[in-house]
Amino acid sequence: MSAVPPREFQEALTAVLPNMRAFARSLTRSPDQADDLVQEAIVKAWRSWHQFAPESNIKAWMFTIVRNAHLSERRKRKYEVQ
Repeated sequence: MSAVPPREFQEALTAVLPNMRAFARSLTRSPDQADDLVQEAIVKAWRSWHQFAPESNIKAWMFTIVRNAHLSERRKRKYEVQ
């Protein structure tokens, strides 16, 4: 297993970026927060690329990562002192 994802994974990830940004904006209602969320999701996907099954839907996989990252951030903010 190589440390760098295969080219097919990189291309598929790049192709789904506009969809990820739109989904993140719908969750956050903020372009800046959406961009941060997408960036975090890309980092998580890049670290876990070997867990992605090539025959599965990368868009659905990435949307799940974006959603989970968003929910984690909301939970974390819940306990922050203003």
